[in-house]
Amino acid sequence: MDAPQKINLFLVDDHQMVLDGLMSLLQTFPRANICGYTNNALEVIGRIENYSVDILITDIQMPGLSGIELTKLVKSKYPNVKVICISMLGNKFIISEMIKAGVSGFILKSTGKEELINAITQVYEGNNYFSQDITKEMMSTFGDNSEAGRLTNREIEIIKLIEKELSNKQIADKLFISERTVETHRKNIFRKTGTQNIVGLIKFAYREQII
Repeated sequence: MDAPQKINLFLVDDHQMVLDGLMSLLQTFPRANICGYTNNALEVIGRIENYSVDILITDIQMPGLSGIELTKLVKSKYPNVKVICISMLGNKFIISEMIKAGVSGFILKSTGKEELINAITQVYEGNNYFSQDITKEMMSTFGDNSEAGRLTNREIEIIKLIEKELSNKQIADKLFISERTVETHRKNIFRKTGTQNIVGLIKFAYREQII
């Protein structure tokens, strides 16, 4: 059986201690190949072209060039390079700007090794990955904007329960309704928003300035 393909990673954070910590964590992940790293965001574009990078892992607040601007530059010059943001910041504005810039993943620096590896694997496979804390922040004001008028209060309530990873049965029990009713609400939510999963729903919410 062939070994899983290596994932080429480039790391950038202005704090050397954070870089050292990331590299230490990733040493336990056999698929990780750290092909470059720097604590100067301005060096990334010039150095990334020397490697076949699959994923750039970046901070947000960095001197000279923010993670938002770096992501925009990388995606414009190397559209096949995926970007994962690891940050202490998790407010809705920052998350929204990173999504607009083209980020594929967003997790907090307080995350554990398992979630970091999961995020890298998911993004490498072509999926988006947002940690539960980030997703909660993104969904916290869902429905406050008038653009959400197409969604009923019950649908918004169910969206928040879906975000908490509750099953249809758990949602039904919590809201004292049938599983069939929950399933109907779910279909209506995705139909109204034109999405197929929670990440798509969040992106829709930002695109339509719902949150």
